[in-house]
Amino acid sequence: MPIPDASLSSSLTTQMKPLTILHTSDWHLGRRLYGRLRYEEFELFLHWLQDTISAQKVDILIVAGDIFDTMTPSNKAQALYYEFLGKVSRSCCQHVVIVAGNHDSPTFLDAPSNVLKFLNVHVIGTACDDLEDEVLVLGDDDNNPHCIIAAVPYLRDRDVRSSSAGESADSKDANVIAGICEHYDNVADIAKSKQADLIKTHQRYIPIVATGHLFASGGKTTEDDGVRELYVGSLGKISADMFNDGFDYVALGHLHVPQRVGGRESIRYSGSPIAMGFGEAKQQKQVLLVQFGAAEHFNNDILGLNVAPDDITPHAINIDADIGVSKVKKTVDKLAEKTAKKVSSQELPFMDDLFGFDEPLEDEEVKKSTVVENTPIQPEQYKSIRETSTDAVNSNKILHRDDANQMQVVSLPIPKFQQLAQISGDLTTIEQTIQALTQSDSIWLEIVYTGDEIVSDLREQVQAMVEGLPCEVLKIKNTRTYNKVLNQQQTSENLQDLNEMEVFERCLTINDVADSQKDSLRDAYGQILYNLRHEDKQAE
Repeated sequence: MPIPDASLSSSLTTQMKPLTILHTSDWHLGRRLYGRLRYEEFELFLHWLQDTISAQKVDILIVAGDIFDTMTPSNKAQALYYEFLGKVSRSCCQHVVIVAGNHDSPTFLDAPSNVLKFLNVHVIGTACDDLEDEVLVLGDDDNNPHCIIAAVPYLRDRDVRSSSAGESADSKDANVIAGICEHYDNVADIAKSKQADLIKTHQRYIPIVATGHLFASGGKTTEDDGVRELYVGSLGKISADMFNDGFDYVALGHLHVPQRVGGRESIRYSGSPIAMGFGEAKQQKQVLLVQFGAAEHFNNDILGLNVAPDDITPHAINIDADIGVSKVKKTVDKLAEKTAKKVSSQELPFMDDLFGFDEPLEDEEVKKSTVVENTPIQPEQYKSIRETSTDAVNSNKILHRDDANQMQVVSLPIPKFQQLAQISGDLTTIEQTIQALTQSDSIWLEIVYTGDEIVSDLREQVQAMVEGLPCEVLKIKNTRTYNKVLNQQQTSENLQDLNEMEVFERCLTINDVADSQKDSLRDAYGQILYNLRHEDKQAE
């Protein structure tokens, strides 16, 4: 933990007040999946989050961007947001810090910020003209300084640079990155100056926590998380080295896969709380607890089971299994009740975790899971997956522990409120996999037909396979038909089924563009998309 003034006693860390911060991001309230509304999932997650905050005695909640899925959220999405803030403000949580993401409207988030301050909800929708306004000194219940938050929102191009006539794409990208780095450096200087003053006054260490909503270099993405089409090549990607060492922790949003950045334990993405697409279906979603203070304050009792990495010796931890387990059970019971209303078949119990991801998604683990997550389940795998998955929701893990600096980061797994599964193969494989699904599994399915035979009535056959099962097929992809049509320079897909990069790839293929030219054309097109999304002043 960095000490800004070398003359200060090294024993200051021992005088640090216990502090628990919960880091989450990328809620995407209002997001649909192939047109299907998901408000019940969002509501259940927010109920779970509220219970978690109370059980863990969270002092500060940080939401690192993309609270909403669109810049014009629905009335229902807004109601969920404000209801949650109202309930949390009456809980043990002393402060809520919210920064805008690229999906959020800065002006929309900022509009009620002056009112929300009375609830100790601090909203930063857009980069502040005076960077002092982005540095928040948050106090405890006695108004003593607890921590410093460098609340940096998603930084658009116009926030960090000015365009120049004739500027090349590479120059634009370099200037954007330089502008973001300068913004964080300036904010860090302000935060460290405040920290030094507070330490001298109170004679104890005050940690600095920064936020961000950006694409870090080397970050892992999934097939359908909406991130890949925003950034091509190195465009807009930020190195971990740009974050000042004065930050004790950096709470990031934007990438939906939970992960650390550049091997640095204190710079992390919490990931999205629910699977935003079938590409995320196998991920174990999580929130992160960041705890500062004496070791005896460290507790991991929300889910009643602590699992530490092999290279970390667990310390004495107060565990009250009944607290967390009972709250999760209430959430799951509520889910089962609501699920029954959606499914036309008999009442169905909730299945804890279909895919059984037990390990935190850390670097190599992320890489491995990213490969697996795009590999559909097979019939012979289903039984073992089902049998080994039930304990996943009941475990949390210490991802990082630094006793010298009295800090630890803990992953708290989020229950799955709606099961998703992608089934791929020929008709026989698809049918066998569907038959392996039990009557107790309420699942939304994406079917990908990869057989060699042309099946004209694929949809009808798939619907017959799931008849009587508590499954719902949201999407059927016929790759055999698609490939045939593509070769004929036609397409039967609706434009709304494709994102911008997918349309561009179709154009490259249809026009027989040489492979040697594709990368440069992709980069150029990516620059165009980036400029449209980040420089258009009407985007807000």
